[in-house]
Amino acid sequence: MGQRFEVIDAGPEDTNWIRELAVEASIHTLGGPRSSPSECADFIEKEFPELVRFAQEGSFRFLVAVDREKNNLRVGYLMLNLFDLDQLGRRQTCVEDFAVVPGYAGHNIGILLFEAAATLTGDLGVHFMSGECRADNRLINTAGRYDCVLESYSFFRACTPQARQIMEEAEKEREQRKAVARRLARIHARRRKRKRGEDA
Repeated sequence: MGQRFEVIDAGPEDTNWIRELAVEASIHTLGGPRSSPSECADFIEKEFPELVRFAQEGSFRFLVAVDREKNNLRVGYLMLNLFDLDQLGRRQTCVEDFAVVPGYAGHNIGILLFEAAATLTGDLGVHFMSGECRADNRLINTAGRYDCVLESYSFFRACTPQARQIMEEAEKEREQRKAVARRLARIHARRRKRKRGEDA
């Protein structure tokens, strides 16, 4: 039996699916203490058509992970910038964003996507692939699993009263989103438990 999960190039039919998952995942992948979840989602919605244009022009690649046991169900994506530059102006590729469908955690989908992107980078004759993540993203603590090396850190400082208010409002919205997610998770857990009882 072959490998259950596979990474392939995204097709035009995947565009809307990638956009929807990117918007959903933006609460975890974009922004930080000074950006609210709604601002991140709005940014993705606004910028995504340009990323699609970059892909059509050949400077970007969208990769998708599929579950072969479920008729090639899309379970994750990775956006790869093929013409990024490092601090010395040397070409590298850059993982601009990636996400995995909720429910597929623990299947190493992220690692599979990274491996495919690294292979693509090497096939292009480019020596390095880079990427960024938020300070609170657990990826920063598991870089070794992705065969990545931490290279730099960025920081910011609030310099006006308005800046501190922006951060407070962003944190308030994040906590509200988390509370909703926790309630939904409890509802889903109760439904699954009830269903198991019905099937027994």
